[in-house]
Amino acid sequence: MKPGLKDTLPKRLLPMLRNTQTTPFSIGMKLRMNLWEFVQATLFRWSPTRLRGFRRGLLRLFGAQIDDTASISRLAKIDCPWNLIMGAHASIGEHAWVYCLDRIVLGEYACIGQHARLLTGTHDYRELTFPLVTEPIIVCYGCWIAVGATVLPGVVVGAGTVVGAGAVVTSDLPENKVCAGNPCRIISDRFNMEA
Repeated sequence: MKPGLKDTLPKRLLPMLRNTQTTPFSIGMKLRMNLWEFVQATLFRWSPTRLRGFRRGLLRLFGAQIDDTASISRLAKIDCPWNLIMGAHASIGEHAWVYCLDRIVLGEYACIGQHARLLTGTHDYRELTFPLVTEPIIVCYGCWIAVGATVLPGVVVGAGTVVGAGAVVTSDLPENKVCAGNPCRIISDRFNMEA
C-alpha cells in the first residue's frame, strides 16, 4: 500500500493540515451567500429571458450596483452580488461565472461572453493551510471578454480591449488591444487610433 500525504509529511506539519481550507466567512455571510444561491437557482434562473429588469432588481436587493441598461443572462452564475458593479449597457452572457468574492467592476459597454469566467478568489498554494486570497477585477469601458475566456484575480482589462476566446488573463492588459492565448498576450491593436 502506498503511503498517503499524511504519512510522508513531517509530524510538525500535521497540525497545519487540520486547518486546511477552513472557511474565512462568518455565519452571517454564509447565510447571506446561501440565501442568494437559493434566489439565483429559482427566481433569477426561472425568469424569462426578456425580464432583464427583474434580474437587475434581484441583484440590487443583494447589494449589486447595476445601471438600468445593463443586461444579465438568466443563465449566468453570479456569486456574492454585493461585490458587483455594472455600468451602462454592460452585459453578462449565458453560463458566464462572475465569482465576486472581491469587487468586480464592469465598465460601460463591457461585454462578458458566454462561458467566460471572472474569478476574484483563489488559494495560496504555497501555504500548507491553502488560505483564500481575493483581489478585485476591473473590466473597463467597451471591453469584450469572449467566449470561454478566464480573467484571474487582480486583473485590470484596459478600455476597448478584446480578450479572445479561451484566453487566460493572468495580468493587466492595456487599452485598445486584441489579446489571446494561455497565458494571454497582446496580438495587435484593436483600432487604429492614428486614422
